[in-house]
Amino acid sequence: MKPSEIINVFEREQFVPYDLRTSDGRVYRVSHPDFVHRSKDGTIIYLQTDDDRLQRIDSSHVVVIEDVNAPARA
Repeated sequence: MKPSEIINVFEREQFVPYDLRTSDGRVYRVSHPDFVHRSKDGTIIYLQTDDDRLQRIDSSHVVVIEDVNAPARA
C-alpha cells in the first residue's frame, strides 16, 4: 500500500478496528487508535501488540488493511 493510503486509514474521523496484513502473511489487529502510530511521512508504522511489544513495520510491506467488521470476501 502507498503511505498516503495508510495515512488515510489512520486519520479517519470515526475509528473502526482493522487488521493490518503484511507481505510475510502476518496479521496485526488494531483494536484502538492509541495502539498504532506512524512516522510523519507514513513510511514506518509502530504497532503496540497485546503483550506490550512494539512492532516496527515498513509500510511497503503492508498489503491490505481490512476493517474488522467488514463482511468476509468470497
